[in-house]
Amino acid sequence: MNTVHLQYIIEIERTRSISQAAENLFIGQPNLSRILHEMEKTVGFCIFERSSKGARPTERGAVFLQHAKSILRELEQIDALGPRNPVPNRLRVCIPRAAALFDATAAYLARLEQQSLDAVIRECHARTALELMANGEAEIGVIRFRAEYRDYFEEQSKSRGLNVQILSRYRYQLVMHRSHPLAQKPSIARADLAGLPEIVHGDNFRIAGKSEEAQRRRIYSVDRMSQVTLLESIPGAYLWSSPVPPDTLARWDLVQRRCGENPTIYHDALLYHPHYSMTEIESGFVQMVQQLYAESKDI
Repeated sequence: MNTVHLQYIIEIERTRSISQAAENLFIGQPNLSRILHEMEKTVGFCIFERSSKGARPTERGAVFLQHAKSILRELEQIDALGPRNPVPNRLRVCIPRAAALFDATAAYLARLEQQSLDAVIRECHARTALELMANGEAEIGVIRFRAEYRDYFEEQSKSRGLNVQILSRYRYQLVMHRSHPLAQKPSIARADLAGLPEIVHGDNFRIAGKSEEAQRRRIYSVDRMSQVTLLESIPGAYLWSSPVPPDTLARWDLVQRRCGENPTIYHDALLYHPHYSMTEIESGFVQMVQQLYAESKDI
């Protein structure tokens, strides 16, 4: 059974149309119809019901398509074990939502002298980064996780053929506007935050009990600029964040303060494919990341 033909059949399912699938695949409709007919003859049942409304999978056809997709995914995993093909002037990386790393990445891209650059920078959760790197959508990753999950993420990374390099160990700190009533305190206790609104993103730590959780004021936002606006606009608002560079804080009139009652420790880790020959742009990005974290202060 030809795996290319499996891809053709899956495209018919996606478009629900043999003619549209043929157009998308740049092959003639009669040729695609013949391939489908031969596939159905091989398996012994109709994969699609044809009608004036298009082509829809039969009951057996739907099961067949599920298996076909699984086969193609497994073949992609096998192919990923071999040498990967670097593409000049391309950068595909995953990073956590971290001001220091994002600012350094922006500065790195600004320094590149290539006339053409195809860069995709994804800020995403560690599990998403693992999947993107495993399926070839990203070549380099920096992931963030709580220290107690280190064994899990190292195992998950290695099971996907990725090397892991721990870059840092730190605690989240409080970020607030310079006008915040607590801004002048060098260290803040959790009791100081009682009744104050918290700007929340998905990777913040939580240690409060259920009764206390219900009484806390939270405003959820995933956009970086929206979070800065909320900190400036809402009296007493604060945000938990990884360490932010002083120049970034100054740019937005923000301050960062420690909380001695924050027990949660985080790691940032570099992920890369050991058998992949990086381009100059990619290796330069890795060197930039390693230098950035080498210069930062761990707890």
